[in-house]
Amino acid sequence: MEGYLDFLESKKHTLGNFGFNINYIPNIAFDFQSSIIEKSIKKGRMANFVDTGLGKTLIQLSIAQNIINNTNKRVLILTPLAVAFQFILEAEKIGIEDIEYSKNGTYTKKIIVCNYERLHYFNESDFVGVILDESSILKNFEGAIKNKITSFIKKIPYRYLSTATPSPNDYIELGTSSEALGYMGYADMLTKFF
Repeated sequence: MEGYLDFLESKKHTLGNFGFNINYIPNIAFDFQSSIIEKSIKKGRMANFVDTGLGKTLIQLSIAQNIINNTNKRVLILTPLAVAFQFILEAEKIGIEDIEYSKNGTYTKKIIVCNYERLHYFNESDFVGVILDESSILKNFEGAIKNKITSFIKKIPYRYLSTATPSPNDYIELGTSSEALGYMGYADMLTKFF
């Protein structure tokens, strides 16, 4: 019976409010970006659906820096292919130096950027925060990859989804976003609301 209870416990998402008071906003942030950063940090888990050209990368990096300043632990930023270096360049612009791109799971910095397809090189217990860039692609991944991402992040307290192209009437995207944030599983959401 104990083994079964351990199995059930491993399937649960951690619950609660993990937010804290904001401790970093870059000088170049616009007011609306500052508001998004502050709300995200207070919440601790949030989906930021910010349109193209409105500074999504700056917001994500600022969230990561707030988490590091508060915990002195690592944050993983997952990106689609060929996007990771955009984060490194943007970090330079706002003065964040403790960042690197990792292709193989090795790292020395506090903010680690990697592609979704390389997640298997990392251990979730090494991170206190995770940010999914272009999170709407979760609905397009095969079940195994989507499940790997959701499983990886479900015990991490600080979780953020970010995309410029959410589909507000797409039940799959709403469900995968809800599940990734730990609020309600995809199947539970569908049966409860639709």
